[in-house]
Amino acid sequence: MRERINRLAKGIIEEELPILVCEPDNIELPIKMDEAVRFEIEVRSDNKVPLRGVAYSDNIRVRVVDATFGGIKNKVVLEINSKNLSGEEKIEGIITLVTNAGERDIPYTFYIKNTDTVLVLESLKTVDDFMVIAKEDINIALAIFMYKDFCKSGFMKDLRYQKIYEVLNKGNNFRLNLENFLQAVGNKEAVDFLLESDSLYLNTVEEDKVYTVKVYKENWGLLDIDVSTNAGFIKLNTDKIKNENFEDNTFELGFTIDPELLQDRKNIASIKFGNGLNEKYLEVVINKNLEKEYQREARIFERKQWIAYIKLRVEHELCNDKIEKNEILFKMLAVLDRLQASTYRSFLVKLLKAEIYLMQGDKATAKSIINSLDSKIKENRHELRDEYLILEYLDTYMYPDAEKMRDLTKLIKDLYKKYHSNIEFMLVLNLDESLADNPAERQKFLKRAFELGDRSKILMMEYALLLCKNPHLLTSCTRFEVLALSFGIRNNLISVNLSEKILSVVRETKKINGAILNILLSIYNALPSNELLTDICEIFIKGNVRKKYVNAWYERCIEKGLPVEGIYEYFVYSLPEKYDLPIPESVLKHFERINSMEDDFKVKIFENIVEFYPHNSEIYREFIKRIKIFTIDNAMKLKMDDHLINIYSGILEDDDIDERLAKIIPFLMNSYDVRVPEDKAASIVVVYPELNGEKKYELVNNRAYVALYSENAIILTEDCEGNRYYSKNMTVDKIFHMQNLIDRSYELDKNHDMHRLLMLGKIAKSSEIADEDIALIEGVLDEIDIDSRFKNILLSKLIEHLWKASEREEEINFKLLYKTAEMNLDEDNIFMYCDTLMNTGNVKEAIDVVKFFGVDNFKKDELLKLIIKAIDDEAFNQNKILALMAFNLYKDEKYTDKTLEFIAKVYNGKTQNMFDCLKLCVEKNIETYDFEERLLIQMLFSNQTADLDEAFRIYTERKRVTDIIIRAYFTVKSDLFFMNDENIKDNIFEYLEDGLSDVDDIKEFPNIYMLALSKYYSKKDKLNFKQTRLCEQIVNNLCDMGMVFSYFKNLSKFVAVERDILESTFVEYKAKKDSVILKSRIFPLNDDFIEEEFPNIYKNIFVKYKKIFSDEIWEYQILEDEDGEMKVSVNDCVQFSKADNAGESRFILINDIEELPKDKEKELKEKLTEFVYKDELVANLFTLI
Repeated sequence: MRERINRLAKGIIEEELPILVCEPDNIELPIKMDEAVRFEIEVRSDNKVPLRGVAYSDNIRVRVVDATFGGIKNKVVLEINSKNLSGEEKIEGIITLVTNAGERDIPYTFYIKNTDTVLVLESLKTVDDFMVIAKEDINIALAIFMYKDFCKSGFMKDLRYQKIYEVLNKGNNFRLNLENFLQAVGNKEAVDFLLESDSLYLNTVEEDKVYTVKVYKENWGLLDIDVSTNAGFIKLNTDKIKNENFEDNTFELGFTIDPELLQDRKNIASIKFGNGLNEKYLEVVINKNLEKEYQREARIFERKQWIAYIKLRVEHELCNDKIEKNEILFKMLAVLDRLQASTYRSFLVKLLKAEIYLMQGDKATAKSIINSLDSKIKENRHELRDEYLILEYLDTYMYPDAEKMRDLTKLIKDLYKKYHSNIEFMLVLNLDESLADNPAERQKFLKRAFELGDRSKILMMEYALLLCKNPHLLTSCTRFEVLALSFGIRNNLISVNLSEKILSVVRETKKINGAILNILLSIYNALPSNELLTDICEIFIKGNVRKKYVNAWYERCIEKGLPVEGIYEYFVYSLPEKYDLPIPESVLKHFERINSMEDDFKVKIFENIVEFYPHNSEIYREFIKRIKIFTIDNAMKLKMDDHLINIYSGILEDDDIDERLAKIIPFLMNSYDVRVPEDKAASIVVVYPELNGEKKYELVNNRAYVALYSENAIILTEDCEGNRYYSKNMTVDKIFHMQNLIDRSYELDKNHDMHRLLMLGKIAKSSEIADEDIALIEGVLDEIDIDSRFKNILLSKLIEHLWKASEREEEINFKLLYKTAEMNLDEDNIFMYCDTLMNTGNVKEAIDVVKFFGVDNFKKDELLKLIIKAIDDEAFNQNKILALMAFNLYKDEKYTDKTLEFIAKVYNGKTQNMFDCLKLCVEKNIETYDFEERLLIQMLFSNQTADLDEAFRIYTERKRVTDIIIRAYFTVKSDLFFMNDENIKDNIFEYLEDGLSDVDDIKEFPNIYMLALSKYYSKKDKLNFKQTRLCEQIVNNLCDMGMVFSYFKNLSKFVAVERDILESTFVEYKAKKDSVILKSRIFPLNDDFIEEEFPNIYKNIFVKYKKIFSDEIWEYQILEDEDGEMKVSVNDCVQFSKADNAGESRFILINDIEELPKDKEKELKEKLTEFVYKDELVANLFTLI
């Protein structure tokens, strides 16, 4: 810029200015949010004349990386800062290029390109808005939910919603997460499903046939179901039912069954349908071989009936009541009737019925049955061996015969030894008199039957009866004895003598199993004794039995005062989970002397004492110290179970709280009992809107004890795969209601995390914070992992407090102030933050914040206030960013004298803007520093002449002028006058005249000055002596240089001008480019246009002059290059016109003669005489010379 001014000061004006081309010349571009984007503008000279210039941006978000440029082809690089720009905002402004080719404005608009998803996000003002979308199209809702900026939607400004979103999405199943999110924030009913049926029964299976079951969707929402089966023979068509697969809320699942993989029986399988924690099953039952299945079921039925028959037979044997015995016989007949219809051994069943009839005294019916079967059985007695034996037995029963009885008994005993059937066993017992009279032999026979595998109730009954009558036969407790005695106990077959014998034998037994123990318990219940009770308890203790069902036995022993080692310990061990009675004092006194006990031992004892013993009781006083120690120890470890809850509630008091316990009690007292109904839930996840991180608690029996930091806690469930769920049916019950302990803890530990978090919540909700809250916030920021969003809320409150303090010029905690910079500032607090920085002398930091966040986040009056404070700092009194902000406020009519002065001192930009601001500064008499000079230089450099004279006037009147700028100004004005015929004041030419007078050699005087003066003189009516002398010098010098113009004819009235110029006709043309073509002809002498030389005299002013007579017409065409093609731009003609001061010459006279009308003979004669006279005179003069 200075280079051109220096050249102008020397009177040098470029022959040709650059033709400025900008690409693009208008910028409208989408950009990404929160990114620094670069954009290039190509600035070039279309005519290859080098460009010089500087670029200005009027928006601080758009920075010109290198403002100055020069050359034929240039790149102006813009850096666009879109940080902290919302989706609705635009970056608008103008790039102003101030060049030696003039000024050019390039408007720009940068906007955040919003996708359809972003536009939808911006429309979601409330949860209901999102719910409406989800209900109409769940897939669109899913796409929005998965968008990375979902939390920037309107309703997600709620910190709680953001936390729920973040915690759910730690699981990777977005579809499942969306459903749970809608339930959690939108109070949506959980989506569910039902199966058409919970079972499917198939008796036949067709290969390749597709079997189906319908799945019905309940409630709207996103429902994906995983499908699996536990059977290899079932092939599912799909293992995943997606929400999109449902039509009219119904999906039909297809599956096939591979018959080859089925077993030859009833096949039972299941198909599992799972959606998160919700599972349902379809049972599939397939009978591959129906006939075999029927046979199997028939066998099972038959077996059950035989068992029922044996059971009734035993009851009959043991029953002593005739009526009851007779009822049992009828029941037996009913069972046998069912057997007869289902068994292949119908002869056996009929014989057993005959036996019953005989028992009932109905010989006729029995005889009729026997007679009908007699021949058939005897004919096949080898195959029907049991039937034959019963037949013979019944015959001897109806017709007694001693000889026949002996033979039959022998036969049966021989067959039993060989075949061991139950029928033969019963017949031997009924017929063999030797067994009836000999208990030892009978015992031997029964044991042999047991060894052979007989486990029937009849065998157990027979042996129990035998031992009851003959206790001395019991010598050991083998398995057979245990089973028989157990049977005897269940059926009241144990006598007193047998009981004593049993105890004697048991005491000698080294290993006692549960069956023997049950025998002892039954004996005690029937025949209680201290000795037996002692034995029983000792057996329990030796076996380390701690089950709750034995506690009553230990208690009986204790109540009776029986001396059993370990009885007190095992009494406590076996206490049920909920023991609603006070522990006997004898037990508690026993433990008074024992200091070392296991914790699970202590907790039961201490809980019972706290719950059932009064504070003034001896037991309570003896144990209270130990209970206190135990309670505090467990409280310090934050242990929790049902027993400890009771102890904490009954023991902890205000006086127990010391500084150590005060750190724990708030957590303990804010414990909750969380119960989750879903069995698949493995744990619960707890997060807080105010805190970072999360805590997991494993569920035990669908239950967990959780210490909740605040009432804002968010509780979700989690399965083993890490998927998370919102559970509406979860119960969260506060365990303790002991606020006094919490208050006492906060008195001792005012910096307790839970207390501070509670206070922070109150601060966040309050309209303003108090001085005492400052230290709390400061400590929390350093010591607690606060969520950044909650921190923003606190810091916003803090900024307001610090701002007000700075306004009152109070001392500011700078460390705390700088911490507030960590937050995301917004329009509500950004001014307060920056103003606080300003008030405390941190101007640079304040300006950096403004630059980072942009001026759009500030109200104009607030921004003006910041700028005023900033420019008071010497380090920023030349800051161009501040100047731009101040100038933009000035354009919005927001300014003060101070900001106007600052603009005048620093600002550079568009010429018109600078000029308007300068005029205002002049009107208000504000110090402008070098503003006038900067503006004038820019005008001269960029040929901005609209207000040049006014700017020059202000410059010369208010400032000490610079000669170079004055001369440059005169050069420009001379050029404007000569080239554009612009009106120029006389004082400029007076300056030029003085300058020329001072020049020793006129050739050193700039051409533009001579051209301007000569043209100026040509327009004047008269010249003074000085002007005449200067005019003569100028004309002669210009003519010497070949710079001849048509207006020279007008100068002939002041100075001598060459005759050739005065007699010529001129064609002058001011072209845009430096080469044109002139074609001309003289009419009527020539018919064709001929190309002629057309000299470029000065700055593309082309001049051609020649002599033509007055009756001739000089027709001409001027051609110029347009897009590479020479086109006619001028088609015109000229004729000779005599100048007023042309004088006389032969050429002039001839033209005068030609111009005379034909009827002017006298004038023609005079002109001819004058021409001849002058011609003769000239000839004579030349002869003399």
